[in-house]
Amino acid sequence: MKILVVIPSDPISSYEKKGTASWLKDYYNPQSYFDKVYVLSPKEPVKQEKYGLVIIPVKSNRHYKTLLKKIRPSLVRSYGGYWATDFAVLNKVKGIPILASVHDSSKDLMHDSLKHVDYIVCMSNIIKDILIDIKKISLEKICVLGNRVNMDVFRNVCDTRTKSLRSHFPEGKIILHVGRRSIEKNIENVISSLQFLPKDYMLILVGQGRIDKYENLIGSLEVSNRIFWIDSIKNEELPFWYSFSDVFCVPSRREGFGLVFIEAAACGSKIVTSNIGPMNEFLINDYIMNFLVEDYENPREIADKILMAANCKENNVNTIEFIKAKFEKKIIEEKEIEIYKKVINIKPKDTFSITYFMWKYGFYHTFLSKKISKFLKRIWRKIL
Repeated sequence: MKILVVIPSDPISSYEKKGTASWLKDYYNPQSYFDKVYVLSPKEPVKQEKYGLVIIPVKSNRHYKTLLKKIRPSLVRSYGGYWATDFAVLNKVKGIPILASVHDSSKDLMHDSLKHVDYIVCMSNIIKDILIDIKKISLEKICVLGNRVNMDVFRNVCDTRTKSLRSHFPEGKIILHVGRRSIEKNIENVISSLQFLPKDYMLILVGQGRIDKYENLIGSLEVSNRIFWIDSIKNEELPFWYSFSDVFCVPSRREGFGLVFIEAAACGSKIVTSNIGPMNEFLINDYIMNFLVEDYENPREIADKILMAANCKENNVNTIEFIKAKFEKKIIEEKEIEIYKKVINIKPKDTFSITYFMWKYGFYHTFLSKKISKFLKRIWRKIL
């Protein structure tokens, strides 16, 4: 019986808020390869079964280890190279291999615990290069998987639903930005680009996070009537939004992969993004309708690329075919299953090695130091 234990970096409820929970069953259990999938996480509030997952809240390190010994999974997969991998490695059980996923190109989100897992799957070559060059992890224990897109769902849609959604916005050109409201997504420069675009260019921003931090900028540019904020859209509804928008624009400062780009490309969107990895690995500049910005801190250059994209009359056939060949859901799932087979047959790293104990000691020392520092700061603030 093949059993997988998953430690997600975020609680399952966060996927529900984003509208992406519908694909969790296939995401955590591609092609139903595993007979059972457990989610064990200290971030989960209640025990429940959802999306083909048995979700169990973890109360402590000891509780996690007890559950792991009872379940005896084929392997543990930690999502994210930071706290989830720290947690998996700190509480490793002899004989159970650990597979870590690294989804972000930030070096701060690649912790040293990655050196003590049995295998690492990353989403792009830029992540792989950082793991090898900066984190000094052996190439033999890393593979690049890439993200997946269901092209039965993500395709150009032109029907009454698409037209109905479009009717909720003013006449003119629609620029669509999908991504959390964080520094990495470069929202402020997309907003600033509106000053260099005709007045009938509107910006729809889909994603979670604070809006107030952009209010001063929007006020100074006097573009509030051209911006529309949406917290989340259900995953299965996104193709309608990609399809009716004139330009998909996310000139990111950093990406681990950027799922939204292959979703938009599968829908035939005209795409404006930064000329950096990994986007320039699969959104090739030579393909019509991919417009890569060299200086993504320059709103005028972003505006120029938006204008070029909006006025492009061609079809994005080359990019669609490239995405289908490289990232179609079934292709990625089959690659992922082969990785699982490989890791299940790996002899897990020794839980009693000197290097492991040195890392564990350093981790707890740092952890306790931070806790004590926070406690003393709280006491000091109360005194003052």
